[in-house]
Amino acid sequence: MPTAAIESHAIYYDEQGSGHPLLLVPGLGSTRLGWWKQIGPLSQKLHAINIDNRDAGDSTLSRGPYTIADMADDAAGVLQHLDIGPAHVMGWSMGGFIALELVARHPALVQKLILVATSAGGPTAVRATPEIGALLLRNESEDIDTRVRRTFPVLAGDGYMLAHPDDLAQLVRHAQAKPMTIDAYQRQLGAVINWGGIRDRLADIAAPTLVIHGDDDPLIPYVNGQHLAAQIANTKLSTYPGVGHLVPIEAPERFNREVLEFLLTESAG
Repeated sequence: MPTAAIESHAIYYDEQGSGHPLLLVPGLGSTRLGWWKQIGPLSQKLHAINIDNRDAGDSTLSRGPYTIADMADDAAGVLQHLDIGPAHVMGWSMGGFIALELVARHPALVQKLILVATSAGGPTAVRATPEIGALLLRNESEDIDTRVRRTFPVLAGDGYMLAHPDDLAQLVRHAQAKPMTIDAYQRQLGAVINWGGIRDRLADIAAPTLVIHGDDDPLIPYVNGQHLAAQIANTKLSTYPGVGHLVPIEAPERFNREVLEFLLTESAG
């Protein structure tokens, strides 16, 4: 399996397509499989590098607690291992936190940045309601099928999963194919909870940036995307009406089209 050895662990990655490199970074408790509606279309024009964060998928388990900055260094390590860069970087949810830390810590590695359903973090970020936040907690006795069917319909836009049962079934299959231990999940969740955010560094980001956010996102409310777009200098905000936290799944045709337009248009950079 292709992996990048980074200190005491290894980060797994897939590569598809050719062209300019695009690093895809998944969110909390998720794996590279979450981009299933993107890899085919994007890899027709780009060199897609799809990673599993530490503790997830086919990457190795961590030996102890870590931070969002540590995961950003993991992502940087993959690009350095492949000897490519600057690359385009796209992060979704927690993956957006990682992408923001990556561009702040390793700006020479990032050419363009795409932030999907994410925030700048920190104490002033607008949080989900306690009821939605509770969805992030995992019960060791709850089986994967039950957990996925309990959480994802709430994270998506109103009624989406009811109207698209095949997507929900695919999410179940992905979770079952790459199960995450409760300890591994708790370490990732701890990194999210303890992240101090990047609000005081947003103005330093020079990479052209596309912010994609659904205005019905219950987990990372839309106002967080608006804030990112207002604070990063060279930014476009793309709003998805009625879409929740799962933009790449809920609106893949528009999403893929806009990502390719942004990354392949010279004037955007």
